[in-house]
Amino acid sequence: MTGRRRTSGQALVEFAIVIPIIIFIVLGLFDLGRGIFSYNTLAQSARAGSRMAIVDQRSDQVRAAAIAAAPTLGLGTGNVAVCFKESDSGQTGCGSSADDCPSATREIGCLAVVVVSTTYSPITPVISSLWSSIALTSTSIEPIEYVCPYGTHTTCP
Repeated sequence: MTGRRRTSGQALVEFAIVIPIIIFIVLGLFDLGRGIFSYNTLAQSARAGSRMAIVDQRSDQVRAAAIAAAPTLGLGTGNVAVCFKESDSGQTGCGSSADDCPSATREIGCLAVVVVSTTYSPITPVISSLWSSIALTSTSIEPIEYVCPYGTHTTCP
């Protein structure tokens, strides 16, 4: 019986040592899940924008499609970059004007490049003190399937 009295607080001390670690892991997994969800939503947004761009090359319509595909991220027009590149271009972004495929010479096979970016901010206090924000970017590149002739038609498919 005397051995039992000496260890009566041992479980409480072990619990007090382990519980902060368990809470940190659970909250970290929660933020990791939110981050993955945000990235998947961002990738879906880029794909939706590129699907619009392969049949309708108006940048405002492409941006609107990309923004509408990710309502939970709160994207704006500044988060979506749209450009068109020559089919043999090795560029995967819209930062350079080299290899551009201007609307006057745009043809089937030119590449529609849609780049969507945002920042992810963890909401748990410990994680957000380590990483205040993380930049997320997703790019979707698809070949143009239809060139909309705006001069001859009032609407495009």
